[in-house]
Formats: sequence, structure tokens, C-alpha cells
Amino acid sequence: MIVVGEVVGIEKASFYEVDKLSQELEVDTRPDTVTIKVADPKGIRVGQTLYLLEKNQDHKTFRDGNIVGMITVKSVYLTTFFGWQVRGEGYLRLIEDRPVTAARLLDTTKYDEAFLAKKQGDHYFAKGQMDEALRKYKHAVSLDQSSPDLHYALGKAHWKDGEGYVSTAFEYSMAWKNRERFSNPQERLLFLVDYLRFLTFYFKVEGKENKKQLELMPQVAKEARTLYPKIYEVWLYSFEVTFINLLHTNLAGNSVDLRKSRDELSIRAEEFLNKAYNLRKSDYYLHKLACEFYNLRWKETRGSQEETKYRSKLVEHGKLLRLYYTGETTLSEDLLNAIRLAEKQSGLL
Repeated sequence: MIVVGEVVGIEKASFYEVDKLSQELEVDTRPDTVTIKVADPKGIRVGQTLYLLEKNQDHKTFRDGNIVGMITVKSVYLTTFFGWQVRGEGYLRLIEDRPVTAARLLDTTKYDEAFLAKKQGDHYFAKGQMDEALRKYKHAVSLDQSSPDLHYALGKAHWKDGEGYVSTAFEYSMAWKNRERFSNPQERLLFLVDYLRFLTFYFKVEGKENKKQLELMPQVAKEARTLYPKIYEVWLYSFEVTFINLLHTNLAGNSVDLRKSRDELSIRAEEFLNKAYNLRKSDYYLHKLACEFYNLRWKETRGSQEETKYRSKLVEHGKLLRLYYTGETTLSEDLLNAIRLAEKQSGLL
């Protein structure tokens, strides 16, 4: 192991996490936030596990080399007065005020070389030289195979290059698997939005039932909503993912459980749609999806008290679809006819 620095502070994490069991046991389940002063941040990265070693009271010698805790690195930053510091989280209730140092495992992964190769790949990607970008990204991945940033970059290059969505699917799945290690929140947000966009595209291209993908899409959408609740694209793709699952349950049968599941998905889809609409009203794609959703709900509620509500919603989003339509894609004639019929029955034609 390699000693990287000294623990200078342990405090409770800022958020308050509590569940039913914790309330019954009267136990605070929040992790501890650990601050470590390091001389050189080389070899330390977000998502890495550091091990805490207890020292004797002289602060110089180790007490039998005992590992008394583990933390996950959350950030590495440079301060004006104290130099490089690392912030991590772990459960360290038993350490209390003991002198502790932090160490990492001996690792032969070439993180710096991988980072440099990615930067070179980013340069070629921005210039549109996809062959060179792919070569650099693949080299970077070979140097650090568990970095989500590298897999995300390589997957994005595969998708743009048109080499095949299968390669993109693999690289994105590797980035999702290691998502806790993203170098910064912005990169993680971009990945989650791109992954949702890609999964919906992949599902439509495959044109067949893919149970694993139907289960994965809501998981990605949920994580995106939890981490970034103010981002429009997060709610847009959450709505689309839920709508896709709703369409799937419509084809699956008409049992009591499926009807209950459809009702829950419909409520959730409309909630996500409204969230997205409140954040941005000028996206024709949102209104296209909204028209498809409300047309489906209108058909399902014919003869009920909710028929007028969904017909009015279809008319409303139909007007906005015409207003913001860019002409980049072809609109379904069936959808346009449904909008005209709703307008006619509402007395607008």
C-alpha cells in the first residue's frame, strides 16, 4: 500500500438519510465525511477506495498496521492555504479522535496517460476526425478500463461515427456500471442524458421486446431525476421512457395486474410530461410525444368523464406542435388526423 496523506477532519455528511429501521433503532445512518491532506494527488481519483490506517499517539509510527476504515473518494481539490485535499465518505463511527492516515493500494493503472489520451481524442472528436478520435479513445480505455469518462467518450464517438450502435451500447453499459467514478457531476449528467437518448433510440431500432432494456431505462431515468431534478432533458426522457413502458404493457394483455400497472404508468408519464413542459415549452419533440400520449389516453377513455380532458390536452399540444415544428422529421399522418378529429369534436374546425 502507498500512504497518500493524513486525516484532518471527520464529520457527518450534510444530507440526512433515515429509513424505517433506522427510526426504530434510533441510529443515524448518515455516512461520515472525511477530509485528508495530501502532498501529491497523483494516483487518487473520484470513486477510488482509500484505506485508513491507525497510528500511535506519536503520529509517526503505525499501530500494527491495522486498517480501521475505508472511504470512497468524492472529490480531489486544491486549497489556497492547505494545499491539496481529498474529500471522501465512509462509516467511521469507531475511529473517533484517533490519529489516522490514508493509503491506497499499489496500482499499475496508468491514469495520467489515459487522461492525456482522452484529451487528444477530444481534440480529434471536436475537429470531426473520427478515426483518430476512436484510436485515441480506445488507447485511453486500454490504459484505464474502469473509467466511465473514457467508456462514455468512446461510445459517443462510435455513435457519431456510425460504426454501429452495438459498440455504443457496450461502451455506455460499461460507463453505467462504473458511474460512481465519473470525474465530475457535469460529465455524469451529460452521460445520463445521452444514455437515455441512446436507449430509446436503441429500443426503437431493435423493434422487438427487450426485457432487460425495459427494466434498465427507468433505472437510468430515476437516477438522472434524483441527481439533476432541474434539467429539462432529464424530465423529457423520463416521460418518453415511461411512455414506452406504457405502450409495452398495452401489448402484454389485459389482466388486473397489468391494468393497475398501466394506470400507474399513465399517472407517472403525465407527471413527467408536466415537469418537462414547465421547464421548456418550445420543444416540438416534447409536444409530438405529448400528442401521441394524449391520443392514446383519449382512445382509452372514450365514453368516460375523462374523455374531454384528454381530448383538450391533445388539442392544446397539437397547436404547440404546429407552432414549434421544425420540419426536420416527418409527422405521422395518423397523429395529424387524430389532432384534427380532436379539434373538430371540440368545435375548433
